[in-house]
Amino acid sequence: MKFNIAICDDEILQVNLVEKLILEAIETKNIKVNILKFLCGEDLITYCNSNKLHIIFLDMEMKGLDGIESARKIREKNDNVIIIFVTGYKEYVFDVFEVNTFRYILKPVKIEQFQKALFDAIKLIDELKEPQKEEEFLVINKNKEKIIIAYNSINYFEKYKNKVMVMADNQNIEFYGTFNELNMLLNEDKFIRVHQGYIANIDKIELITSKEVLLKNGKRIPVSRRNAKEVKETFLSRKRVKL
Repeated sequence: MKFNIAICDDEILQVNLVEKLILEAIETKNIKVNILKFLCGEDLITYCNSNKLHIIFLDMEMKGLDGIESARKIREKNDNVIIIFVTGYKEYVFDVFEVNTFRYILKPVKIEQFQKALFDAIKLIDELKEPQKEEEFLVINKNKEKIIIAYNSINYFEKYKNKVMVMADNQNIEFYGTFNELNMLLNEDKFIRVHQGYIANIDKIELITSKEVLLKNGKRIPVSRRNAKEVKETFLSRKRVKL
């Protein structure tokens, strides 16, 4: 999962500082983020009205709409986004409760406090995330016909020249395409590229070694030696196993 994180402050130096703190915090973690930067509350609100955000780092004193008013307008349409105030003003600490604030961080920012707020927010999002209730499917085009394949029936994909072969439980299907095109169709949390020529279904993996992947059906497929460590770490992180 990639977390969409917004930073809103009317001082670009402060925006860049918060971005730097986020990137440094996740540098050694298996956490993906998409950071969006705003210099006023109005632009942040406009974006929130039509896009999904997970976490907002919000300044209190800004030109135009201040942090509290911006948060109020966001809460009118979004009760779930996590709001963390980063401000130099202690006197607003009691005002933030009305907008369901997650944390209140005072400037100058302490790294330990900032990282704890960030990781606690990410942990909360993971805990509240609803499990996938509906079965997922891959839809491909072959000979002008749409073919629907359930994710849970796919063991792995194999690239062969200008074709992709779908190795499923009860059938093998091939179609013209590339792995780059295939990746755009797949849920990245469900599949992992283990080799230049192979993409495996994470739920079908039994074991990963430095040389190969053993699937639950007994099939063995190669692992790129150069990327073996990264493949293992990605697999463990998506299976929610702590390293």
